[in-house]
Amino acid sequence: MDNFSLKYKTIEDGETSYLDNLYLISHSKNSHKTYKTTIKLFRSFLIEKFSCNEIQLVEKIHNNHIDVYDVLQLFVVHMDKQGIKGNTIRIRFSSIKGYLIHLGVKISTDEVKHTIKIPRVTRLREIPITKEMIVRLLRNAKPKLQVAILVAISTGLRLGELVNLRIIDVDFTTTPTTVYVRGNTTKTRQSRITFLTAETTNALKDYLVRYHKWNEDKKDPLLLEKHIFQAKIKPKKPECFSALGTQNTLGSELLVLIKSIPELAIKNENGRQAIHFHAFRKYFRTIVGNVSGRDFAENLIGHSFYMDTYYQLSDEKKREMYLEVEPLLTISDFKSVETNLKQMNDKYQSLESKLKNLVNYFESHHITVPNIEL
Repeated sequence: MDNFSLKYKTIEDGETSYLDNLYLISHSKNSHKTYKTTIKLFRSFLIEKFSCNEIQLVEKIHNNHIDVYDVLQLFVVHMDKQGIKGNTIRIRFSSIKGYLIHLGVKISTDEVKHTIKIPRVTRLREIPITKEMIVRLLRNAKPKLQVAILVAISTGLRLGELVNLRIIDVDFTTTPTTVYVRGNTTKTRQSRITFLTAETTNALKDYLVRYHKWNEDKKDPLLLEKHIFQAKIKPKKPECFSALGTQNTLGSELLVLIKSIPELAIKNENGRQAIHFHAFRKYFRTIVGNVSGRDFAENLIGHSFYMDTYYQLSDEKKREMYLEVEPLLTISDFKSVETNLKQMNDKYQSLESKLKNLVNYFESHHITVPNIEL
């Protein structure tokens, strides 16, 4: 006897339950919105191809009227014909597979692996941003956007982490200035620390004084809890903070700025702007990685990597390593800074060469030189 019964009677119940469960994992409103959009697209596809919604589909699959793997393959083909990129197809496919499982459909991972064909992901070249580009942006940006760009470049924060920063999350008493990234604001749900350059520290202090009436010598509890880049969504609700609203505002302001400077309105092969907030994060990762190694860079930006649980540094050591890379993360007058660094390095190498020659001379004349380390 068949005891089958639908887990959900309506599409609203099934969708809400699925999205709520996903939100429990990440607490990401962006992810929630993306999954919701994908379900809507899948529903339109089902109506067009099979004249049913997902609840009716579950029943048809159970009664062997439709094969779930055929449905999934047709959905992939449907997306491909619409010109959707391979990576997006993979993400949407995974979302819908999970959604159908949540609705009560049994799907075998092995069967999916051997049955469903998905387009390969094509990795396109991206144009790396340069300090010259950043300087041009900063010269033309409004104060809030200017500081946001500097903080992004100094810390490697994701835009979502950046907009969730509160004044209390920044410790100006340390050198360099320490930024505490709260776990509930990160993509990985792991807290961490990163740092600000002296240049960004000064710009941020000026911004806080101007926009938040901040006083470094006074510890106002209410003021410290304010979000640094808080955007007022509605004049009637001046205290209302929306992370997504602030994120959209900064992103839009950056896009408007870029489009106003033709030389900076360059696009990658995928047709997207080369300059965006995530590009600042990549810039930070590249600079820090080149100077201090991959592990330190990944640790600061909050990326997981092989054996990362065994990579542990004291906060003091992190500050020390950050100070080594700080000159290369400094934007204003960067040419003179880098020229000075090069001159110092050239002088060091010259002195090292002369010392080696001197030691060789002493040794060739049998003169003992104790305790000289090269």
